[in-house]
Amino acid sequence: MKKIYALLTGLCLAGMVHAQTDVVDDIMNAEKPKREYTAYTFKSTSIICGKSIEMTKKNALDFRVIHRFGNIADKNAGHTLAGFYSISDVMFTFDYGITEDLSVGTGFAKGAGPVQELYNVNLKYRLLKQTKDFKIPFTITLFGNAAVSGMKLDPFTSMPWKYTTTDTTTHVTTSYGSAAHRFSYTLQALIACKATDWLSIQLSPTFVWRNYVGPGQVSNLGQDKNGMFFLGLSARAKLTKRQAIVFEYFLPITMKNATYREYFPMLRGNMNANYYPCLNLGYEVETGGHVFTITLTNTGGLMENDFLPYTNSNWAKGQFRLGFTISRIFQFGNKQVNPWTGKEKKAKADGSKPEKKSKKGEIKLN
Repeated sequence: MKKIYALLTGLCLAGMVHAQTDVVDDIMNAEKPKREYTAYTFKSTSIICGKSIEMTKKNALDFRVIHRFGNIADKNAGHTLAGFYSISDVMFTFDYGITEDLSVGTGFAKGAGPVQELYNVNLKYRLLKQTKDFKIPFTITLFGNAAVSGMKLDPFTSMPWKYTTTDTTTHVTTSYGSAAHRFSYTLQALIACKATDWLSIQLSPTFVWRNYVGPGQVSNLGQDKNGMFFLGLSARAKLTKRQAIVFEYFLPITMKNATYREYFPMLRGNMNANYYPCLNLGYEVETGGHVFTITLTNTGGLMENDFLPYTNSNWAKGQFRLGFTISRIFQFGNKQVNPWTGKEKKAKADGSKPEKKSKKGEIKLN
């Protein structure tokens, strides 16, 4: 009998210790704050020309159309309606979210530099997320693309550029019969911080590699390099819930006389430089399903492999152009994600949307 009492007493004590342990664990877990991440540092996966740290939602397709007109102060601006009839570049892109932190994409652009008819594939991965308490003070996203030109080979010359004769224009990209000369690449580390509810800032260290730069064909511009570094600075200032001003500036990182590019040529008063850093301004509007951006830029091209190394328009001479970007997100899968709020709604088996209640408690169908 004593053994039975001892066994029951031991079981009770063990149960009490286990219960106390569970209570302590519950208290500790309750006191441990949940990590909350910032949302919508930027409103779109791109800012103006460059990419932002934002990702395409899982199982969503981000389709966008980007357009650049001609220079507003072109010598034929009156005839072209301030560049409206003169298309500098146009690009279509498709980005699909594999997970919340990984997306793949493709796109094609007319191109505005010497190498045109560009097709690319890209990969984007979010490495780190900023928290609202700033214990993780920024978000880091990695981006890379590979572009290839589809321009035809000129049978009379090996020039890998847009070649103009007196009676015709021939587009070429290959030199000495090498298809590798058609390729270029971009690698970026996008580092952004949502400093306040209305201000977001991003740094974009960038490396661009072009397999062919044609030193013989650009001798009048000076020496050039296959690989170049750039530093991008971007910002978004929110005006209202659906409106914002966006800004971009990409500065080439180069040694003196290393290439024909130089620092801050506009500030130095150089009105006839062969290269000017990309300076872009935009007005952004979210219209409940679309993000529409109206831009003023000195960049003719739209793909990083194009506008970063080849921009040669000077704001001080009125060589900037009007453009726009339209982004539309299509959600796939059973979970319907609102791209603007991030909230998920599970669709019914028949594919219809769930019911929702009005303020008076009446059930309404979507």
